[in-house]
Amino acid sequence: MRVLIVEDELIIAQDLSHTLRRIGHSVTDVVTNGEAALAAVSRQPPDLVLMDIRLSGPMDGIEAARQIYNRWGVPVIFLTAHADDQTVREALLAEPWAYLLKPFDERELEVAIAVAAYKHRLERRLQASERHLRTTLTSIGDGVIVTDPQSRITFINPVAARLLGVTPEEAIGWPLVRVYTLVATNTGLPADSATVHTDTVNGLPAPATLLTRNGERLLVEHTVAPITGDDGTNEGVVIIFRDVSERQRAINQLHESKRRLQHVQSLLEQREQNIITFGTLAHTLREVRSRQELYAAIITAGTQLLPNYRGTLLIYNPNADLVDAVGHWGEPLVHHPVPRCTCWGERFWSLSLAGDTHACHFLPKGLLGERMCLPIHQHNEVIGLLSLYHPDPSNGSGYQLAVALAEVASLGFDALADRLESASQSMSS
Repeated sequence: MRVLIVEDELIIAQDLSHTLRRIGHSVTDVVTNGEAALAAVSRQPPDLVLMDIRLSGPMDGIEAARQIYNRWGVPVIFLTAHADDQTVREALLAEPWAYLLKPFDERELEVAIAVAAYKHRLERRLQASERHLRTTLTSIGDGVIVTDPQSRITFINPVAARLLGVTPEEAIGWPLVRVYTLVATNTGLPADSATVHTDTVNGLPAPATLLTRNGERLLVEHTVAPITGDDGTNEGVVIIFRDVSERQRAINQLHESKRRLQHVQSLLEQREQNIITFGTLAHTLREVRSRQELYAAIITAGTQLLPNYRGTLLIYNPNADLVDAVGHWGEPLVHHPVPRCTCWGERFWSLSLAGDTHACHFLPKGLLGERMCLPIHQHNEVIGLLSLYHPDPSNGSGYQLAVALAEVASLGFDALADRLESASQSMSS
């Protein structure tokens, strides 16, 4: 090991030099004051410095040792003949690697050098590990904050500083709550930022809302790891968080797209089912032989096409000059024969309010909802009505289906009338 001796008593310096060589070390230089020690280290950095505390000149050994370690990282062993409390306290402030009281023997010197060398190797490894860790924490894409037991910030990486709207330098020493405030995303209530959170969503930390100093609200995944000493004491926490706002927006958009796709698929499936229902109705209407069969086919189709509506099929009875309900689905709209209304023969549709003045006998009065009154024809003459009601005025989706049902039903009445007339003529002939 290469050793620099800083000793203003020449006899002691020479004796130290001989002893060091005898136990296998080399001496880079022997100087007598602090300024010369700095110059010697600058010219040829040693592995170790033996430093007398009391030196001649303006710079004592304690200050020289502090500068040597801060500038070059060379460990220092203090040599002194003074063991008073004041000297010891001053020497310890410079964090020496060993401390020898004069006079000392060769064995004590050898042990002190070995201890200092060992401690220096450990320190270098620790510093390398800290550099590696700091570089890692600085370069990762997540925000990292480290606090002490009093929740004061001791480290903050650039990602965290950028997200929080601060600089790493100014945030050191600040209380965590000054820059890092979390609220529950679903309630908006404050959340303890330094508490270990175990809530998860799909195996990931449950997102929370981060309120930054510049007024932004960021959705973040937030985890906290406690720093625990060997004796179990709390030494602070490490907080790791990431901005998942964009990811959440993408997830929400994906869910919305999926919902829309499912809605479109449902509409397509419903439309396909409606086509099948109309096809079945058309086939049935070609085969019916009586009005009762025709009524039943129309009601069956109405139940399948407009299941959420209250529907009633009304047919005009010219003998009584009244309209009879001949079939319905849902709760009946008409329970007994009623007179014709002013909307007779018109295609009527309304999202009426409770106070409207329309006096239709075929629709509920004084109710908020969707109301329809559609004419049924037989050879261009109105012979009945398809009356429909839905309690949701925002529904508005059944009108086209109802119109189509009334038109197909009218075609059925035409066809049945033609068949009955043809059968009657056949029987007469």
